[in-house]
Amino acid sequence: MIRIMPKLSRYVPAFLVLLILAIGTGNPIWAGSAAVNDADETSPAAPIQAKAFNKEVELLYRYVEEGNIQAVLEQVRKVSGLFESSSFQGIAGVEGIHVLAESIIEMKEATAHASQDPQHWMLTAGKLRLAADSLTHTNDALWLQYFKVVREDLDKMRELAGKQDKEGMASAFESLQGHYELIRPSVIIQRKPDEVNMVESWLSYAGGLVSSGDTEGVLRIVPQGEELVNTLFGKKRDEPALAPLGEVKEPWTWQVIIGAIILAALTFAGYRKYQGQLNSTKPLFPPKV
Repeated sequence: MIRIMPKLSRYVPAFLVLLILAIGTGNPIWAGSAAVNDADETSPAAPIQAKAFNKEVELLYRYVEEGNIQAVLEQVRKVSGLFESSSFQGIAGVEGIHVLAESIIEMKEATAHASQDPQHWMLTAGKLRLAADSLTHTNDALWLQYFKVVREDLDKMRELAGKQDKEGMASAFESLQGHYELIRPSVIIQRKPDEVNMVESWLSYAGGLVSSGDTEGVLRIVPQGEELVNTLFGKKRDEPALAPLGEVKEPWTWQVIIGAIILAALTFAGYRKYQGQLNSTKPLFPPKV
């Protein structure tokens, strides 16, 4: 201990400088996304910029639905530039900003290979669409409508594990992973890091059990997964997946938007397979009537 202390003393002045700077700014350098959101230090321009960003991403998604690669390329550049010039302080924390940047980069890469993998292109656009929406909608974000879908995946895992159907159980878990991956950026933007870590740790552990074919283990951990999912979606710990009809707001609107993400991807893939390879400068979808 005597030998270590003199070495540490050399770093004390630097630490004090960082501490003073952190106190002066009113935002501790170790603060995560939860601390930023709780501090109520939202930039005055943040809500306006978030709405503008969401609007441009929505337009980008529409171009992807149409299969217009050239329009998507131009819109991706516009979205990227708007993201770089905007500040979402108080709306999204460090983790949220990081995952948004990742989603934009993934969108660029998916667009570059849209002709080869149109389904991935469509799903990537859907992921970015949901993430942008979560910046401007706190209590009624689009990703929250996936509660029933995720709970159904868990129910299937439990049912098939109980029947010792290892292949079916694996398929249900794959569906669960796919749905979570689609909403993951939105989850990171709107939820605390510890909540995200708990869900992803559970998914990792469940994946190991599914891979090993441990049906008893899966049956044992599914209830815990349901509790974590309920918490993630802002539900009660024991709340069922189906809400009373009187509590559902604008169900048809949300179902059409969310269902379009998956349906359009599958339709797009089928159309491309039927039509064959098209010139990338032309729309991949036929004109809408």
